Amino acid sequence: MKYEELKEQIDGLGERQRRGCARVLSLVSLGGGVRSEFLGHLDGASTYREFFEALYRDDDLRFTRAWAAWAKLDGKQWVGRFEPVRTAMRVPFGGRGLPVVLTGGTMLVPLAGHGKQAHVLEFEDGAFNEDAATYFTSIEGAFTCAEMAFEGIYDVFTSGNAVLFERWALNEKGARVKAAQLAQRYGLTG
Repeated sequence: MKYEELKEQIDGLGERQRRGCARVLSLVSLGGGVRSEFLGHLDGASTYREFFEALYRDDDLRFTRAWAAWAKLDGKQWVGRFEPVRTAMRVPFGGRGLPVVLTGGTMLVPLAGHGKQAHVLEFEDGAFNEDAATYFTSIEGAFTCAEMAFEGIYDVFTSGNAVLFERWALNEKGARVKAAQLAQRYGLTG
């Protein structure tokens, strides 16, 4: 498939779908063509969907914005593509969200009602693609969720019926380690 065909297919979509696909396209494009690292995925595709699905299947692209944009746009259940530190699966919840019990109070993390069961996952800082999830809040201190005890500083994200707790990595001075440093440590640069 050629870039021009890809762009033409996306331009022919309905407005809502076109906007999302145009965003994914902008993340893989440069100077009126597909960036070199994505050309192999385009060569084997005959539709925009085949191209974006090829990007999504490539584990080497899991930490890219293009991968995250397509995962979010297409409603992918992507959480299983990353390695959490620990999990609690099929945790029942009622109402509008999953409770997080803090010292002196409770907060609800809003979730959709898909079967009223949630998945709770704890990740190291930088161990999943934050762009594919929806940021909710940050928590510092001791708290529990789904009978899992947490202590430290965590960013809280959601994706579908998953609640993701990302523990901050702190340096020796107590400052958060930058994402670029983590990516370099895990060999995810480039």
